[in-house]
Amino acid sequence: MTYTETDLVATMERLAGADLAALTQQQRDWLDQFHAGGPEAVDRLLPGLRLAAGSTVLDIGSGLGGPARQIARSTGATVVGVDITPAYVEAAQELTDAAGLAERVRFFCSDIAGYDQDGFDAGYTMHVQMNVEDKKAFFAGIAHRLRPGAPFATFEVCLGAGGRPAPPLPWSLDGSDSFLIAADELRDTIRAAGFEPVEWVDETEWVRQWFEDLGKRLASGEARATLPALLADGPMRMLNYAVAVSEGTVTVHRGLFLRTAA
Repeated sequence: MTYTETDLVATMERLAGADLAALTQQQRDWLDQFHAGGPEAVDRLLPGLRLAAGSTVLDIGSGLGGPARQIARSTGATVVGVDITPAYVEAAQELTDAAGLAERVRFFCSDIAGYDQDGFDAGYTMHVQMNVEDKKAFFAGIAHRLRPGAPFATFEVCLGAGGRPAPPLPWSLDGSDSFLIAADELRDTIRAAGFEPVEWVDETEWVRQWFEDLGKRLASGEARATLPALLADGPMRMLNYAVAVSEGTVTVHRGLFLRTAA
């Protein structure tokens, strides 16, 4: 099991030297966005989701809740996050309460198959399906939770050329729970689960540059309290991910789909 971290909020406060309520938005962004690209990656998904105040959004694999809170702040939408890791759900809710967003953002510890609310206006995943073996069932479960015609956005890691990336990685400590597939196969799997593709963009070069910029910030000491510091073997996991992006053994693709009527 890869996601075994506990006492996440206490660790955040220790690293930042401040209580949750005292953290700046930039400090939160360095800690609570569990994907490459940070808040800028969320911004790349937002236009396609077509959100406004009153919209309801489903975040599948919500992690520490950074994207959910960002979307709520940016659009006025109500966001529901589901994640299978209890410690992450607990930390996400504490971060949300401290940010004053509890009325518009909430989290549940569940997989998508066990979550029974439907009719959402939009949905998204960010760096989630790498841990999912039965991807068609996973995305079909998401389709059942969205209303027909609803947009669904993805920002996902795919298998590139030249073999598999070396663990440990952010989503897998030893490779046993890593189920990467090629980008075209992932797109076609999402389509077969009940979605019509609208956009499928290779963001690998943008992510490579983001990792390069992140490395400079870390080397300068600008950002001491960052996500890698929260994770078991976090710096090595992030370094291996950055190397895999640079070498092309993984790619990162951004997708936009519409839930089909059938």
